[in-house]
Amino acid sequence: FIREVCRRCIPIVGICYGHQAIAYSLGGKVERSNNGWGAGITWNNVINPPQWLTPSRERVSLLSMHQDQVVQLPAQATQFMTSDDCEFSGYFINHHVLGIQHHPDFTKELCRDLITKRKSRIGEQTKIALNSLSANHDGQEVGQWIANFFRLKLTPLFSSNN
Repeated sequence: FIREVCRRCIPIVGICYGHQAIAYSLGGKVERSNNGWGAGITWNNVINPPQWLTPSRERVSLLSMHQDQVVQLPAQATQFMTSDDCEFSGYFINHHVLGIQHHPDFTKELCRDLITKRKSRIGEQTKIALNSLSANHDGQEVGQWIANFFRLKLTPLFSSNN
C-alpha cells in the first residue's frame, strides 16, 4: 500500500511507527535503538529545511515514545531533522512523503501515561523522561509544518479557475 501511494505521488505522512513503516517500505532500514527508549520531550535539530517548513525553526522539542527507529533512509529521501537519540528523526521525499519519528500529535498527559505504563520496560530512563515533561514542546508548530506539507499538493487543486 505504501509503495503504491508513493508511486502515485499521493501525499502521505507517517508519525512514529508510520515514519518507520514508510522508510522500510521504500528501502530504508529500521532497528531497535541501542540507546534505549526515546521517551518524554526530546530536542530535534532542523537541517535541510524545505520551503514548507514554516514557521522556520532551527530546533524543535517534541514528545517521544519509541524504541525502534530509522537507521538508514530510503535512497530518495532528504533528511530534515535529527536528534541525539534518533539520527533520522525527520525526512521527506519530494512533495509527497513526510516522516517524523517524534510525536507532534501527543499531549503531555498522554505521554506521561504511556511512560508510566511502560516504566518497567523503559527502566532507568523513566525518571528523566517524566521530568522532561515539565518543559514546553513544539507539537503545534510541527503540526503546522504537516498542514503546510499537505497544502503543497492541494493548492493547485483549489487555485485553478475551473
